[in-house]
Amino acid sequence: MEIFLFLFIFFAVFIITYIISESIVPMLLDFYQKMHERRTQQFSAQLEESFLFWEKRKIFLISFLPLVFAGAAFVLIARNPIVLSAGFVAGLIAPQVILRIARAQRLKKFRGQLIDTLRILSSSIRAGLSFVQAIEVLCEEMPAPVSQEFNLILKENRLGVSLEESLKNLRERVPIDEVNLLVTSILIARESGGELPHVLARLVDTIRSNIKLKEKIATLTLQGKLQGIIMMFLPFVFTYIIYRQNPEHFDVMLSTVTGKKLLMTAVGLQIVGMFLIKKISTIKM
Repeated sequence: MEIFLFLFIFFAVFIITYIISESIVPMLLDFYQKMHERRTQQFSAQLEESFLFWEKRKIFLISFLPLVFAGAAFVLIARNPIVLSAGFVAGLIAPQVILRIARAQRLKKFRGQLIDTLRILSSSIRAGLSFVQAIEVLCEEMPAPVSQEFNLILKENRLGVSLEESLKNLRERVPIDEVNLLVTSILIARESGGELPHVLARLVDTIRSNIKLKEKIATLTLQGKLQGIIMMFLPFVFTYIIYRQNPEHFDVMLSTVTGKKLLMTAVGLQIVGMFLIKKISTIKM
């Protein structure tokens, strides 16, 4: 009887394993491959919009390495499923975080080149060139990212897109206040027949004053932001140090329902405090 029971269990396990290996595992692998390809295509499209051309292998490494490090930490150090979960979440959000950082750096660089851009456009138009010809001169003399964005305006114009529509597209691709002011001023000047070189010269002073004001505000709020960052992470660091030195101090907090509720409440209030500090220390222009 025991032999028949053993054989039954053996064949049942064999059949279940065969079904899983032949149907469920390929289905999961196919689902993962399609999801990864879709995320890679979306991320690649977002990169191309910012004129950032990365290989798919680099995108895969950015998505996969956090999970690898989390798995190594799980096996070698922590042996905690939270570490694996953190690595999985990091792998999902890492591409978007890196993309935001790269786009922010690109926008900052574009803002820094904007005054020279206006000067070149103004001087070219004063020399008798049309606005499109002034953009061509600008693309030859200015480095990226200004040359890339205005060169795209020229390409759209050659394909039949109106100059006004191309400028509006520039405003969408470069969502900063200075570009919005530039595009709006150019469109109004072209519609009303205003003197465009004079408008661009006035814009130089306006944008320079705006940039100086933003730099001054950033300097004045830097101390508050640093204090906020320190206050954000200080409770977690302090709690970790105390836990490593005297784990018994946390027995009540970790082993009782009331203690767990207090911990969850503390973490929730800390997160709320982080958002409040960020809200207070951020000044919108």
